[in-house]
Amino acid sequence: MIAATSSKVCIHCGTSFRPSSIRPDFCCAGCEFVHGLIKQNGLSQFYELQDGGVFPVKSVVFQQRDYDWLIALLADGRTELDLDLQGISCIGCVWLIEKLFEKKPGALAIHIDPTLGRLHMRWKAGEFDALKFAREIQAFGYLVGPAGGPKRGNRSLIIRLGLCAALAMNAMLFTLPGYLGMQADFSFAALFHRVTFACSTLSFLIGGSYFISRSWHSLRAGVLHIDLPISLGLIAAYAGSVIAWLNGATSFLYFDFISVFTFLMLVGRWTQETAVAANRNRLLDSTIRISHPQQGEIFTVPPGGIVPVKSKLLSAGATLGMEWISGESESRTARAGQLIPSGAIALTSEPVELEAVESWQDSVLARMLDTAPQTDRRARGLERFIRIYLVIVMMIGFSAFAYWMGSGAGWLASLQVLTSILVVSCPCAAGVALPLAEEVATARARRSGVLVREPGLWDRLPKVDSIVFDKTGTLTLETLALKNPESLTALDDTERSILMVMVNDNMHPTASCLREHLMAMGVSGTGETHESIGLGVELSRDGHLYRLGRKGWAAEGEGDCIFSRDGECLAVFNFGDELREDAGEEFNALRASGYDLHILSGDNSAKVATMAARLNVEVSRAHGALSPDEKALRLREIGSQRTLMIGDGANDSLAFNNSLCTGTPAIDRGLLERKADFYFMGRSLRGIRSLLGIALAKRSTVRAVLGFAIAYNCVAVLLSVNGHMSPLLAAILMPLSSLVTIAIVLVKLRR
Repeated sequence: MIAATSSKVCIHCGTSFRPSSIRPDFCCAGCEFVHGLIKQNGLSQFYELQDGGVFPVKSVVFQQRDYDWLIALLADGRTELDLDLQGISCIGCVWLIEKLFEKKPGALAIHIDPTLGRLHMRWKAGEFDALKFAREIQAFGYLVGPAGGPKRGNRSLIIRLGLCAALAMNAMLFTLPGYLGMQADFSFAALFHRVTFACSTLSFLIGGSYFISRSWHSLRAGVLHIDLPISLGLIAAYAGSVIAWLNGATSFLYFDFISVFTFLMLVGRWTQETAVAANRNRLLDSTIRISHPQQGEIFTVPPGGIVPVKSKLLSAGATLGMEWISGESESRTARAGQLIPSGAIALTSEPVELEAVESWQDSVLARMLDTAPQTDRRARGLERFIRIYLVIVMMIGFSAFAYWMGSGAGWLASLQVLTSILVVSCPCAAGVALPLAEEVATARARRSGVLVREPGLWDRLPKVDSIVFDKTGTLTLETLALKNPESLTALDDTERSILMVMVNDNMHPTASCLREHLMAMGVSGTGETHESIGLGVELSRDGHLYRLGRKGWAAEGEGDCIFSRDGECLAVFNFGDELREDAGEEFNALRASGYDLHILSGDNSAKVATMAARLNVEVSRAHGALSPDEKALRLREIGSQRTLMIGDGANDSLAFNNSLCTGTPAIDRGLLERKADFYFMGRSLRGIRSLLGIALAKRSTVRAVLGFAIAYNCVAVLLSVNGHMSPLLAAILMPLSSLVTIAIVLVKLRR
């Protein structure tokens, strides 16, 4: 059990955290580092422009990123560039990047679209250094990548929405005189009807076609979509109005209704898609670029690169990170001739030469990259509701048509009764309110540090009764923790600078951890180092030999890593996994809420058992040393159709495919962020509990909206069956019902 301490708010990002004696004002070293840069550069106005805080920086600023793609883009001497941008969360971020750009020699213009996560910049040839600028804004927590094609802004939907807004206003303008008593023999009456017909027809073609085409494609795929009843209502209103107009029955025209209804439905859909697209656009297109060697082919993997297939090591030696593929928190050392598993990460400072012993299509990693979920994630409940709803409406409509025909009212009057039933019973309120509920829920989740990227998640989350956590990088932080940071402060400035040189370009997890601490302290340094595989790195400076590595090789001492000069120990460093600060508290809260909690990890069983004991997880629900296939099998045994899986590595990929819902804290590894329903920021797990609570609140809101919609439809259909529904009454009831359902959403979800 983890003792609770009082929380503070990070003075950079605004995230609530538990302070430590080492870092009392910041939630992470990244925020501390960026805050220092902002102060040094006189950019403190950034904090005045923040709108509700920004996301925690975490380790982004300390990572060694590959910018070869940018060097290749700049090779042709271009003077402007479009790039994808990650890390933008408020207007303060936009202002900060613009100010950094303006200070650069040769900078001409920069435009940042925070909604699409994209920037365009233009500069003078030979004066501006775009590569240096990319590295500088990374130091402030913003990452750039190659422009990945059209972003999810749905420009087509926005254009439809704008045009239909203008058409709706004109349709109402030319229909209003008729509602106010304009006589049929008025000289402009026929013209007004033609203009209204034209506006309605254009609305039907421009806006209505959006819903009709989606309904058609859904039906062909065997799915009942919410757009289907909307499409039927539009078709019935338009066809019925055209027939009535051709027969001179001008009192049965729904042309203005079609225009206004189409506009409102497009507003609802735009609201829904914009919220999720904004979250997706916060991520770079981090598609993993991996070679696909065939069996027997000799290839190289660069420092930090991923071994694509099982291979034989041809280089003299290599240090390999296994966390991503197997969940092991410690690195491995391999010698020439040893087999390297698919998915291992090269932690060496030089490229590694290998020979493939299998083809890409047979590798574990190829299966990991399969993004197709194996569980059924469709919204079955909504489909059942639509099916029942349509059957009832159709039965009532055609029964009323038959009744009126049998009573001698004539086919035109009977057709108008059928049309009015199909028109007023269309779930127009749900078409606006349900997307709004999704947008409000998504916005609330974002304020909790959780970004939802798949809208169907909201329908699936309430079904979850089991939550499965990976260990390394999920329950623990993504990077190793330095257990004795006082060993760094005990060094003098020269020694810290030399240590910085030794870890600056090293991919080993311990080096990354030390680099993070040294950069946060403002330490810098340059120089050449030599790596001894499996032992450590060394550097010659001013007649002295400095080493950082294993005890016995660097110097005598007790610790995970030793820093020495001429064999004399200068510092001993101890590392370990750091449990997320509120993991114990959140596990207790989730357990109290009725969720079954499990830990599935590729790390060794002893470490998993220790972690389970700290979190009060039963031994039978915590399993270690699992392969990716074994993880997926265990998850299926728990229950694929009711499980939320939280993981961060490629070894979680198959389990993701078999889970009802998925989430990840990892947004820079190029795999799970493309498969996850949501991802969360910062060092905390509390966002998961918030997300589950919001999902339950949204479900309650949806039920209230549907309950009102059913009551409204009963009244509206009763009026239509008795022949009392008119276009004017429909035009009043439709927006009124929408306002009521919107009020239900805002009241229930904004509490």
